[in-house]
Amino acid sequence: MRPATKLTSFKLMILVFLLALLVMALPPAAANAQSSTFWTAYYYNNPNWSGNPVQIDSAQYISFNWGLGSPGPNVPPDNFSATFVGTFFFYAGGYTFSATADDEVALVIDGVTYIDTRGQGISGKNVTAHVNMSQGNHQVTVYYREFTQSAYISVTWIIDKQGGGGTPPQPQPQPPSNQPYACGPTSQGSVQTQFGNYTPCIQSGQQQSACFESNGAWNAPNIGSIESEPHIQVWMNCTSDSVTNFTVSCDSSVPQKAFKCSKTEAGYFPN
Repeated sequence: MRPATKLTSFKLMILVFLLALLVMALPPAAANAQSSTFWTAYYYNNPNWSGNPVQIDSAQYISFNWGLGSPGPNVPPDNFSATFVGTFFFYAGGYTFSATADDEVALVIDGVTYIDTRGQGISGKNVTAHVNMSQGNHQVTVYYREFTQSAYISVTWIIDKQGGGGTPPQPQPQPPSNQPYACGPTSQGSVQTQFGNYTPCIQSGQQQSACFESNGAWNAPNIGSIESEPHIQVWMNCTSDSVTNFTVSCDSSVPQKAFKCSKTEAGYFPN
């Protein structure tokens, strides 16, 4: 019986060896937003990613539901924004990225935007993008914006096909380029003047003329003069045509820059 026992043990060893080879040959497990490292989260007390972040956190997942609240005491429950930045390892292949947010979200990978729901009016809808990734580390940035009522965001990804090739999706318009700690004037999330309610223009990124309403006075500005003005960069109540100097850099050697108040009295543009 001993020779048979030795033979059986030998076959078992062969079987274990073959199983090990099979496991090694299998594709890696599906990767998602939680697979490699932590996100750095920068929160702003305005919906435009303006000025310095008022709260900085680290997070393993982008999966938040603040309800009618906010991420922290320095962040308002309405009209706030956030930037999540992380560097993650990807195997070569095709991936499906998924994002759901109330109200808006943008997904940027290595400087290319693949998801951007800003101004589309699809709050709460799950949006996906299929992206072919090369093997290695890639920077992923998520921009989030909350206006009113419920606030939540979820971003994940999963590998669809190992070793995929092809052409990645065409770049879409980039989200705001404000970097964390970018010192500068902070816009208000809502502005109303004698010449109209400019909150919709702030939320949609439109030029101030789209929200202009004449007050009927004989010397009031007309739509033509408003359309000829540059786009407002700092939304806040101000005195028409007044000039104010704002800090525009965290570098103290960079001088302040002059901004002029729009004729709509809804904010400033570079003078």
